[in-house]
Parts: sequence; structure tokens; C-alpha cells
Amino acid sequence: MGTELKHPWRLDTNERYREVVRMLMGLATASLLLPVFFAREFLAIDTETPLKDVLGASVYWSWALLGFAVFAGVLFHYLSAKWIRLAWEQDAYVFWIEVTDRFVDRALDVCFWAPVFAFFVGLPLIIAFFVTYAPRP
Repeated sequence: MGTELKHPWRLDTNERYREVVRMLMGLATASLLLPVFFAREFLAIDTETPLKDVLGASVYWSWALLGFAVFAGVLFHYLSAKWIRLAWEQDAYVFWIEVTDRFVDRALDVCFWAPVFAFFVGLPLIIAFFVTYAPRP
């Protein structure tokens, strides 16, 4: 690596964004487990009843969105390492394809906002399930 950074501000900026994404990944991972642990406790679902018979479509959609949030967060961390390599004026490759500053910058934007969107849509879907749950006779 060179001794001088081409873009020294990237180190601090990158760490701030990574912290936000890291927090969202943790919250999304924890939220994936909410319906499983809370369904029997708060909704008084009998242990004999399989949860697949109780959970609604909103829970499955929330799991898809929250899982996507975690995946996008992992991709963000991967791309942020490439962004730092480019700040040091080193070549950066994504799956053996050389990438440019512009590509990595745009991909980071997408991979930052994707977990934000997915989390803030996925979590209300879980909440909606718990609020609107009515036991079947």
C-alpha cells in the first residue's frame, strides 16, 4: 500500500456508515427471531400447535425482508473494504472483475439503503402480525 491516502476522509466516513449497517444487521437478525419466541409467550399459542399453522403471510414477508437486510449489510461491508482499497490507490476486484471508484460508490449507496428500507418495512410487518392476530377457532 502507498504511504499517502488518495482520499483520507474515506477512512472515517467508511467507519461511520459501517457502524450504522452493523447496527441494522444486528437488529434485523434479532427481529428474525421475534415471531418464534414471542408467538407462544404473548399470543398464548398452545405448544401442540405448529407455528407454521399460526404465522401469517406478513411474518414470512418480514423474514424475507429482514434476511435481505442482513445479506445487503454483508455485501456493504465487503464493498466498503474495496472502497478503502481504492482510497489507497490499489486495484480492487469484485468477484475477479476490476471495479472503479464510481461503481463501488454507487453499489455502496444501494447496499446502505437496502438494509435501511428492508428493516423499516420488515419490522412493522412483524408488529402488524402481533397486533392483528386472532386465534382460529
